Amino acid sequence: MTREEKITSLRGALEWFRDDVEVLEAEVDPVLEAGAIHKAFDDGPVILAQNLKGYPHARMVLNFWSKRERLARVMGIQDYSQAKLKMLEALKNPIPPEEVETAPCQEVFIPREKVDPLALFPMVKYTELDGGRFFGNGVFYIDSRLAGEGTSQLTFHRMSFRGRDYASINLSPGQHTEMISNNYYNSKVPVTVNICPPPTVELMGCSQFHATVFPHIDEVGAAGYLQGSPVEVVKAKTVDAYAIANAEWVIEGYIVPSGRVWETEEAEKLGKQGVTMFHPEWTRYLGRAYRSKKFELTAVTHRKDKPIFFFPWAGWAYYPSLAACVWELGERLSPGFVQDINISHMFGQLGGAVLQVKKRRDSDEGLQRNLLGMVLEMFRGIRIVVTVDEDINVWSADDVMWAMTTRVNPNTGFLRAIGGRRQAYQPGEAGGGSGYNGGVGIDATVPYAQKERFIRARFSVDKFDFHRWLSDEKIKKIKAQQSEYFHWLGESGYY
Repeated sequence: MTREEKITSLRGALEWFRDDVEVLEAEVDPVLEAGAIHKAFDDGPVILAQNLKGYPHARMVLNFWSKRERLARVMGIQDYSQAKLKMLEALKNPIPPEEVETAPCQEVFIPREKVDPLALFPMVKYTELDGGRFFGNGVFYIDSRLAGEGTSQLTFHRMSFRGRDYASINLSPGQHTEMISNNYYNSKVPVTVNICPPPTVELMGCSQFHATVFPHIDEVGAAGYLQGSPVEVVKAKTVDAYAIANAEWVIEGYIVPSGRVWETEEAEKLGKQGVTMFHPEWTRYLGRAYRSKKFELTAVTHRKDKPIFFFPWAGWAYYPSLAACVWELGERLSPGFVQDINISHMFGQLGGAVLQVKKRRDSDEGLQRNLLGMVLEMFRGIRIVVTVDEDINVWSADDVMWAMTTRVNPNTGFLRAIGGRRQAYQPGEAGGGSGYNGGVGIDATVPYAQKERFIRARFSVDKFDFHRWLSDEKIKKIKAQQSEYFHWLGESGYY
């Protein structure tokens, strides 16, 4: 079967990835054990836990998005560096979803009165300090009837079930879901929460497309484009919404914008927001519990054959949407100016970026500072943005640091963001109410008028055939021993 046929469901993708999937037969406890396995083998294979303690009816998939090469394979590209461009291509060429009458996700129906979330879902507890078991496992789907004509919304939101049929739901300010729910503040927003949908649907659900850059997008259509075929959807059983037909589980219900629910019992007893611990956040610090909007559950449906549960990421995962947003900003500022973007794991998912730019003429000088300011002011929680020249490897922290060491003017090379609203998950900003400590832009580019002073030393590695001295086998063996950075230096010839 082709890639397009395989990735229309998680099960098909796992079969396609077969050699990159580690199946665990021994029992795994969702409390602490699953998180320990996830972290110990991060950046490794997909892990499928077949037997979950206390949940004989379910399985769990871990580490699906923890490897750049795997994400590139899902997207149908050769190299992860092209992922941002593929995402933009998908946004501009959406394939509308296709409605079906019957769906695997609805093989089993559980009405509201028979649902017990803690008994049904193998919700995880990451660390011993967490304030409770966490639900961040499903993709919310809002179709065009509420999202707007020609648009749709897919998003993950952190939730905490505080009762059998209701939970807190954290809607980040500025996110599309929050904007939609604010339009229906005095009513309820019908939605489905789709656990383990097809991989490209999940990828779009993980995305962070800034509403200022992309105010109107069709995320289900974009998932269809990435998949290579329409995403199949089916009418929900109890709410006026659609579910992703090939998901493993679906929670049906409503976002109640005017309702408020504390995320943990401890926070509710204390009556203070942002104090008690909840779970690890994208900044890699322990998050805090808040009083969030309310979600009302009306039913659960799932596949009949031991449905798979998604382990909500903690720490690093690869999502190229922020890079796609920044690329789009660069193109609007000056087409062709931005050459590449890396949201390195050292920045977390949203905390920073390295932008490779190319000054083609004297009038391009200063555009890098414009871009730094735009990125810092627009994206909440971003703290460090660096611009480098086209000869710098943005995928290597060593090369970026070298550029900062040799090309930053300490008098003019730093730009501090001056406005905006804080990101609560940045602990350095949490104590300032609505205040914003800001971020720092670092201009590590060579002034266009001084390029001759910064000619990089380069060895003639492309001029000689090393097989004159070493066999092909020995060359490959030596190359395999090199670190990633020195391998790149050896290929490029840069000193």
